[in-house]
Amino acid sequence: MAAPLVLPDGKKVAIDLLSAAMPGVHVTSKLPEGKALNAALPAVRVLRIGGTSTMRGWSDPATTDRPRLSFDCYAADEGAAMRLAQQVCAEWELLPGRTTPDGIVAGISQETGPQDRPEEPNTGVARVGMILGMSVRPPLPNS
Repeated sequence: MAAPLVLPDGKKVAIDLLSAAMPGVHVTSKLPEGKALNAALPAVRVLRIGGTSTMRGWSDPATTDRPRLSFDCYAADEGAAMRLAQQVCAEWELLPGRTTPDGIVAGISQETGPQDRPEEPNTGVARVGMILGMSVRPPLPNS
């Protein structure tokens, strides 16, 4: 009997692929705090804010994760944060068909484009964010 397919972690797939595509950018789900954040710039925080998954269907493999992800792009000023967000959006468009040991990106979506998400005053950090989605299937056997 074949081993059951495991639901892929779409957030981890997104972080892994964006980290590889954007050298020099700290892509993570948990940011360093205080002055450590300033030292880690530019940074992108990825949070899962919803989405659906399924372990059934007629297609093979039927198991898919469809996360809805919030991206916060941090940089030293507003212009740099907006450019970082635009870079994330550009890389996002290239993800379909890309694979990691955890999953294969079957499709992507953009719910909102880059928008201002002001940080606390006097932190020396600017933030721009957007909401993106994806569909991730399990990796192929023996891949």
